[in-house]
Order: sequence, then structure tokens, then C-alpha cells
Amino acid sequence: MKNIRKILFLCGIFILTAFSCEKNKNELPVDFKFRLLDEQGNEKTVFNEGENVIFSFVIENKTSEDLCFYHHDMNTGDFFRLHKLNTSEGDLNLGKPYDCIFLEKIGWKSVPANGIFKIEIPWLWNENQIYAYIGCPHETYHSATFPLTKGDYKTAFSSSFKIGNIQTEEKHFEIKFSVK
Repeated sequence: MKNIRKILFLCGIFILTAFSCEKNKNELPVDFKFRLLDEQGNEKTVFNEGENVIFSFVIENKTSEDLCFYHHDMNTGDFFRLHKLNTSEGDLNLGKPYDCIFLEKIGWKSVPANGIFKIEIPWLWNENQIYAYIGCPHETYHSATFPLTKGDYKTAFSSSFKIGNIQTEEKHFEIKFSVK
């Protein structure tokens, strides 16, 4: 009877160890955060009519080493694309807050140890605000946008990334928000 208990105990430890190793093996060395911000940098999903919406995508390095990530195409240009939901014409594609093609073709970028890499692009351009851009100068890339009216909105994109020698599966990012 004691031998059976020992065997069951050892089997239990083996199973727990195997699952914990599998979990660690599948963890990525980075976190991805897709969010919407107001002009003060507060994360929000409810905005006032006419208030600016800032699209923010952050890659956070959870390691003590510098990492490189590669992203060749933000899923055929859907990165930060905005849709107004439930209009009389159905879901209405309002476009993206940028025109610069370079933003859609992100090559190797460095993410410092325990640091972040971020892209922030406002829906409405505010020359007094500082945003985190890549690809091209802000004066040349911002689309002609308009203040958002009351309603429900969605922004979404799908993408895979290469971090060092790790290739991620395609990840889907989506935020629904409203303007009151």
C-alpha cells in the first residue's frame, strides 16, 4: 500500500512538472497591448463626441535582454483601421489615421530589455501632442480625418510576429468603443 502511494505521488509530481514545463515553453518573451487612449494618455473605451482617440500598440519585453521583433506587414493595412458600427449603410469603414506606406511595412525593431516599443497615432492630429511614431515623419503621414460623432466603433487587426527566432501564431486584436 505504501508503494502504491509513493508511485501515485511520484506520478503526480511528474505530471505537474510536465505541464509547468509545457506552459513555460509556450510563453512569449513579450506582451502585446492594443488600446485606445485619450489626449492625457488614459486608456478608455468611452469617449465624448469630438474627443480625440489615440490608437496605441505596445510590445513589452519581459526579459532582461534586448530583443528584436520583425513585422513585415500589418495584415494588409488594417492596422488602426476604424469602423463605425450599425449605421444605416451597415458597418462603415472610416479608414486609418495614417497614409504613410512605411508604417505598414515594419521591419526589424529593437525592444530594450525590460522595456517597450510603442506606436501611437491619434485619430485627429494635435500639433501640441507628442506621439510615438515609426516609419515616416508625422507631418507627412497623417490622414485627413474628422471628429467622431456619437455611435459605436470598432478597430481590429490580425498579425503574426517574429521575436528573435520565435514565430508567433497569428494574433487578433480588437477594441469596440463608443462615442457619447
